[in-house]
Amino acid sequence: MPQLERPTIYDGSKGVLLGPSLAKTGRVASDIVEWLNLLAPEAVRACHNAYVAAGSEVIQTNTFNGNRIRLERHDLGDDVREINRAGAQIAREAAGEGVAVAGSMGPTGKLLVMSEITLEEINEVFAEQAGALEEGGVDFFHIETMADMDEAVAAVEGIRRVSQLPIALTMSFDSGDAAKGLRTMMGVSATELVQKGNELGLFAVGANCGRGLDGYQTVIEQLSASSPKPGLIAKMNAGIPRIENGQLVYDTTAEEVANYARWCAETGVELIGLCCGGNAEHIKAMASALAR
Repeated sequence: MPQLERPTIYDGSKGVLLGPSLAKTGRVASDIVEWLNLLAPEAVRACHNAYVAAGSEVIQTNTFNGNRIRLERHDLGDDVREINRAGAQIAREAAGEGVAVAGSMGPTGKLLVMSEITLEEINEVFAEQAGALEEGGVDFFHIETMADMDEAVAAVEGIRRVSQLPIALTMSFDSGDAAKGLRTMMGVSATELVQKGNELGLFAVGANCGRGLDGYQTVIEQLSASSPKPGLIAKMNAGIPRIENGQLVYDTTAEEVANYARWCAETGVELIGLCCGGNAEHIKAMASALAR
């Protein structure tokens, strides 16, 4: 896998791009795209292929909603292993040689502070998902879009129960004053994330999702200034979406994401990609900008 000695290109969104494929399989728009790992693997593979062709050096599995807690909401609780293993295998096939595969692992959606879930339950569901992802061939795990540090730490501990692969952790900083540095919904700061990442010996830490490209500069600067031992990741949303004809539309241009990529690289970010709304054309523009 890439050794983050220079800016490395991550991929973009899968949810927005794969949404139309759900209708073709008889699912509805509100369903999770992880269904496609089983129902239409060719659609998932095509998405990965587009990112690899655009210049992505790391691609994520289509498994963000792949933990048991989230899957149970869609009557897929008994398919955790199959969905995650298939998601990893599809990405591994698309990656080929020289492109790394990150096992995407999103939050449970349950709140510890409201006693909706326990640390042990979080530990167990991440261990279960990680085992299936490693079986499918991922190179490392990417715990992403976290807001609660306690949930994030329990996720790391769960993964390490079953695997020795490297772990990256990104949180969604979308609350507070952008000028002073946003925090997560549960109040975690960029500095606190770096400190915890150093303590846990993580492969990389950073920010993903959230408000979009505007307002994240201070968070990235704080991450970079906090003396991280891990590498840094920036995987922001491609702007703020609007609804047009019932569909989410992102207006971020190729020039804007190219400028974002250059700025991140100059600020010390090693792994640069996009989250919601990011597409292959965006990644191509970023790869071209960083190549220069």
